[in-house]
Order: sequence, then structure tokens, then C-alpha cells
Amino acid sequence: MPANLKLRPRMRRLLSPAVTQAEWIGIIAWVGIWLIHPAMQFDLSMLGVTIGLLLVCRVHSKTANFLLWRMLGVAYIVMLSVGFAYVIGLNQELRIYGLPLAVTLVVGSAILFISVQDYLVGALLVWSILWSPMQADIYAGTQAYLLIFCASSVSIGFILSYSYLKNLRSVLLVESEFRALAETDYLTSILNRRAFMQSFEQLLDSGQAGYFIMLDIDSFKAKNDLYGHDVGDKILRAMAVCLKNAKGSHSFGRIGGEEFGVLLQDDDPAFAREFVLGLLQAIRSSVAAPHNYTCSAGMARFAPGDELSAVLKMADKNLYGAKRNGKDCVHLNGVLLQPVAS
Repeated sequence: MPANLKLRPRMRRLLSPAVTQAEWIGIIAWVGIWLIHPAMQFDLSMLGVTIGLLLVCRVHSKTANFLLWRMLGVAYIVMLSVGFAYVIGLNQELRIYGLPLAVTLVVGSAILFISVQDYLVGALLVWSILWSPMQADIYAGTQAYLLIFCASSVSIGFILSYSYLKNLRSVLLVESEFRALAETDYLTSILNRRAFMQSFEQLLDSGQAGYFIMLDIDSFKAKNDLYGHDVGDKILRAMAVCLKNAKGSHSFGRIGGEEFGVLLQDDDPAFAREFVLGLLQAIRSSVAAPHNYTCSAGMARFAPGDELSAVLKMADKNLYGAKRNGKDCVHLNGVLLQPVAS
């Protein structure tokens, strides 16, 4: 997925509070006009605009749909412009405010849209809606000047919108890169302990049931001492490749020196057995002799309401049992798992 598409939800979350506040300011200004003007007659059209603005503002602040969120931003600025144009058209003394109102809406909304295209659509619609009320009385015969104000306000707003969104994307991209570095184990390029445990906690909080597998490379220190750290690093990277290639709904990470963790988001014991035994088999053949290696594994089932520390303790206990049983095997609930006889 392109980086810009990944940033869209975060950009929406960042902009949403400011957009909501700006929309409420617009609603207050709209209500204030017909409350403070002594000759203003409240009618069904004004009621419809008021209800529409409130409804759009409400849905805009709650929706998680990105496309709908974009469309509602344009809909709000159009509806507000229609309301102001209606009031200005009914009251001759208010027509002088048409020009500053249009400029304020166009420039003020520049940093409230998530794309420059949306802003340009909204800005041009604002001017097209408010243009008609400004063609009489005080602005009659000044179309050339109005065009200059129109072009200038849209140009300034475009520059503001483009610069703001470009800088926002740059900051978020850099932040994403640093977050990825902070969550990735440098040697194996998989999740580090902090990121893996965080994902484990989130899985438990979501009420998901499944299996946690704690894996420890057998006699890793001895191989490291015998063949050197470069071979040790090669083994660790090969281990990570095995985890990446394993089929099934799972996530994984390096949680210690030669210790790895796997989360199976499947509560089927038969699948868990097949997965872990297949993984151990893949590990045995992942590196050619004499640098080949094996792993011991301890499994623990987790269910909604379980504590992370309790699951880790149970998996560690089963891993210890696998080590005592001769290594290169897996224990679950203190029992050695064997392939199902065909």
C-alpha cells in the first residue's frame, strides 16, 4: 500500500478535532446572524440549513469512513455558504458583507481539508454560491475587482493547503519510519520484544483466544562460541525466516537473545499442534550442517480475561519441560506433543 494511503487515517484523526471546532464556529456565526439582526424572519429555509449544518457536523465528527469524511467537509462549507447567501439576498444592508464573508470562508478553510483537490472544489463552490448576492447594490459594476479577490483568496488558500498538507505528510512519514525502527529487531527485521508484547496485550484485550508459543534455540551459546558470532547471527536470521514462512494466522517477534514468540490467533488445538510441529521441522532444515540447529518450544493457550504474565509463565514452564525432555520438541500443559498418527 502506498505510504500516502497508509497516512490517511492518521491525518483524518489529527485534523478531525480542528475541523469539528471550525464547524461549530461556523454554526455559531450562522445562528448569531439571525439572532442579532432585528428584522430577520426565521423561516423553513433557515431551519433546514441549521438542521443540515448540525447533522453534517455530527456525522462528520463520528464517521470513520475516509471517503464520507472528505465529502462531508465539502458538503458543510457548501451548506454554510448557501445559508449565508440566502440571508444576504433577503437583507440589502447585509450585502456589503458578501465579499469579506467569501474571502474568510475560502482562506479560513484552507487547512481544514485533507486534500488540495477537496479544498479547491469547496473554495470554488463558495465563490459561485456567494457571487450572485454580490452583483447588486454596493458591488454592482465591480466584477473585475471581485474576480481579483476571488483569484487571490483561492490562490492564497491553495498555497496554505498545499504547504500544510505536504508538511503534515512529511512529519507523519518520518514518525512512521521512526516507529518502525523502534518496533523492529535490527538483526532479524521482525518485531522486537516491546512491540511483540504490546501486540500480545492488544490481542488479549480484544477478547481473542488462541495459543502462544515460546521458542528457544537449543545450545545457541555453544554454537556461538564454537563457530563465532557471524554464524550465530546467521542462525537468528534463519529462525526469523522460518517464522515468516510459516503458514497460518499468526504474528511473531524476537523476545530475547535466542528466544522468539509466536501468537496463533486460532483456538483450534489440532491447528496449533500441526503449526508448531511443522515449524520445528522447518527450523531443523533451515541451515545446512554443520551450522544446523533445533528449537525447543513451550505452548500456552490464552483466552479472554487471561493475564499476560500468567500466559508467559505457563509457556515458560512448558518450554522448560521441553528442554528437560531432550530439546527439539514442544510441550503443552506439561505434555509432549507428538504428530497425529496417520
